[in-house]
Amino acid sequence: MYQKGYGYSSIKEIYPIEKGYFHYLVRILKRYGISWLDRPRHKWSKEEKLNAINRVLIDHETKINVALDLGLSSDGMLSNWIRDYQKNGYNVIDKPIGRPRKRTITRRNQKEIKPENKKIKELEKELLYLRAENAYLKALRELAINDQKKQK
Repeated sequence: MYQKGYGYSSIKEIYPIEKGYFHYLVRILKRYGISWLDRPRHKWSKEEKLNAINRVLIDHETKINVALDLGLSSDGMLSNWIRDYQKNGYNVIDKPIGRPRKRTITRRNQKEIKPENKKIKELEKELLYLRAENAYLKALRELAINDQKKQK
């Protein structure tokens, strides 16, 4: 649509997109062409990330120019790399992609858990028995006391 002469305000009515990102996409498409949209997703290695970060922090290139040179999907991606780099003590750390694994109970963990539960159930059962026995002995004692009172 941009190539046909539509401006940002016309395109914004159809596609809700921020102005900065719109202009970034226009610059990417001018540089790499429409085929940039069909490219496969790129997994950036630590070395590639570190080179890009060094270009910004050491060589003082702008984030947008570095992002355009690399063909990043947004300049915010590079900003995130820099923020994480500084936050992690100037180390590049690859974050795992996807949702974290759910902690499952392995057979070893299950064996460790079972004896504890078994012991708790045994103690609860014993407590119930002792309470019943205590109640029985109290009732028996009261009967004995009542019998002694009647005999006097």
